[in-house]
Amino acid sequence: MRLRYVSMTGADDAVDVAALNDVAQEFPFVEWAILLMPETFGQARSPSAAWIEGFKAAHRGRHRAMHLCGSALLGFVEGRRDILDLMTGFYRIQLNLEFGDVEGRYDPQALLARMQVHQEFDFIIQYTDKRAGMLPALAELPNHAILFDASAGRGVAPADWPAPIEGHFCGYAGGINPGNVADHIKKIAAVGADDTWIDMESGVRTDDHFDLDKVRAVLNIAKPIARP
Repeated sequence: MRLRYVSMTGADDAVDVAALNDVAQEFPFVEWAILLMPETFGQARSPSAAWIEGFKAAHRGRHRAMHLCGSALLGFVEGRRDILDLMTGFYRIQLNLEFGDVEGRYDPQALLARMQVHQEFDFIIQYTDKRAGMLPALAELPNHAILFDASAGRGVAPADWPAPIEGHFCGYAGGINPGNVADHIKKIAAVGADDTWIDMESGVRTDDHFDLDKVRAVLNIAKPIARP
């Protein structure tokens, strides 16, 4: 089994980018995933636009992702310049279809068309079974991946992890933390995920603060099979 990335989601204005760089130097496979949700700018897990711009300027690691939530996702579909400007400089863009009250507020075909236009990004679809109808169209887009994430940031692990879907690069999130990551890696490997990534958000927080000690604990466990 290969972990291409170990994605840590939820750094915010309280986090020093220099500290993130220190971790990335030690663990080059770590991916910092930044939430973009303008309606919650500056709150826990949701950094301000100024912090995001500072992160882009100061980040020295290999991997950085942005998760589009709520009005950011809708703004991306609409082609809003302010959203596209904040996305610039990130490598992977997660489209959070299961979070942020966006259901029924965008045209799925327009979303797919926007992904086709922006080949500079690799897009991650937050996936549940109700998105199965998107799979044929996604298969035609080389710049996509699928994240199994039924928890949608709530930190709840599923009873069973799904097998990867043939023809799609698949990752796993939900309820993973330092105390159970080794067990979940074994379970994910057991369903046939040979080349994958894992993502965590709530599991690396303490009192809703991004906890770099927990981040390091996870990365140390994942290190033997992480090959970016």
